[in-house]
Amino acid sequence: FCAAAALAALLAGAALVFAPAALSGGAWPPLHARCVGAMLLSLAVALAGARRALDAAALRMPLLALAAWSLSSAALALLRAHAPWAWALAAVGAAALVLARIDSDPPAPAQHADPAWRAVALFALLAAALLLAAAPRIAAHWPWRLAAALIAQYAPLFPGWGVATALLSRERRRYVRAPMLWGLLTWAAGTLAASLWHAAAFDGSRPLAWCWFAAFAALAVLALHRLWPAWPQRLRRALGLQSHDSGTRPPRQ
Repeated sequence: FCAAAALAALLAGAALVFAPAALSGGAWPPLHARCVGAMLLSLAVALAGARRALDAAALRMPLLALAAWSLSSAALALLRAHAPWAWALAAVGAAALVLARIDSDPPAPAQHADPAWRAVALFALLAAALLLAAAPRIAAHWPWRLAAALIAQYAPLFPGWGVATALLSRERRRYVRAPMLWGLLTWAAGTLAASLWHAAAFDGSRPLAWCWFAAFAALAVLALHRLWPAWPQRLRRALGLQSHDSGTRPPRQ
C-alpha cells in the first residue's frame, strides 16, 4: 500500500511540476499546479523514505499525513461538488489510517516538545480553517491572481502537515523523524523553486507575497537544521568564515 501510494504521488506530482497543463487539462494556472505538485512530491519522498527505515514506526507520520489529506479532500469534494471519485479518496485515507493505527510499536516521545514544529502545526491547521471558511476574502490578498475556488483546494492539504508536524514535535527517534523532515524539505524547496520560476506572477504590493516566500524559506531552513544540526558551522567553514579548529574543545587537564 505504501509503495503504491508513494508511486501514485510521485507520478502525479511530477506530472504537475513538469507538465502542469497536461494533468490539470489547463484548468489550473501553472504556478498553482506546480505548488500542488510539490505537495504530492513531498508525500512521495516521505513515504519512500519511511519504507527504507528499519523500523515500521517511521511510516506512522507519513501514513497519518496521507490519511488527513485524503479524508479532508474527500469530505470537501463530497460537500461541495458531490464528486463520485471522492469515495475512492476516502477509502485511501481510511486504509492509511488503519495501517498507521495497527502499528504495534508505540511512539517514543521526546522529553520536551519541539516548539518550532508545534508552531508549524498550529499555523497549518489555522491556515486550513481560514482557507476553507474565507477563501473569497483571501483571494483579494493572495500573492498572485487565483480564483477563490482554487485557493480553497489548498485547505484540505494543510491538515496533513498539521498532523505530521504535531507528531514530529513529540518524536524523539531521529530515524523516525527523518522521512517526514525530508518530505517537508521537499515541499518547501519545491514550492520556492516554482515560485521563483513564476516570480513575475507575484504582486509585490501584497504583503502575503512576501510572507509566502519568507514562510517557505523558514520551513526549508528549519527542516534542514533538524536533519543536519551542524550545517551552519559547515557552511561557514566552506565559505572560509570559520577555521576548522575554532569549534574544538580545549583538551582535558
